[in-house]
Amino acid sequence: MKRAALPHDRVFNDEAYAQTYAQQHQGMAEGFGREYVKKLSARGFHQGRIIDVGCGSGATNLVLAERFPHAELVGIDLSDPLLKLARDSAAKTVFRDRVRFEKADVHEIPYDGDSFDVVINTNMVHLVERPLRMLDEIERILAPDGHLFIVDLRRSLLGLFEAEIKSALSMGEAKDLLGQSSLRKGTFHWSLLWWRYET
Repeated sequence: MKRAALPHDRVFNDEAYAQTYAQQHQGMAEGFGREYVKKLSARGFHQGRIIDVGCGSGATNLVLAERFPHAELVGIDLSDPLLKLARDSAAKTVFRDRVRFEKADVHEIPYDGDSFDVVINTNMVHLVERPLRMLDEIERILAPDGHLFIVDLRRSLLGLFEAEIKSALSMGEAKDLLGQSSLRKGTFHWSLLWWRYET
């Protein structure tokens, strides 16, 4: 199956579309948050700086903030409507002072090198214009002993039923891209719907 064009804009600037997207993906984003909590806890993580590169409506960050009370969390995205949803959600929590959502381009992440202990990147590789640049930026900001979680859709025959999947990378394409990047050595695995890269 040939990779298809995205069925929507790269940046979700349409407010109605962003609202619908956030509602449809809320459970998935929270599920990834719970998964990262479990994995980080198993690795002994208790405090530090966490960034979600392409945070969307912020649901993953809020799960992490609740579980790690001594962590500082940042989410970046270019979608004003999604950032508004994220900020509104955070404002309703008791940990709002530890979570912030900022407008920033994943190709030019506005933070110093080695400045985050955890970097999360969910469903962004197939979405951005220059994925290799984004991956190199992720490596730049991740501390030498930091934790990295990248997950994205995997192109498969499921794309016959869901247009977004047709625009994703195949496992081979994902491996090639990761190999071209400056990302540190990690583990690559996949399932029917996703591929993952973790360090």
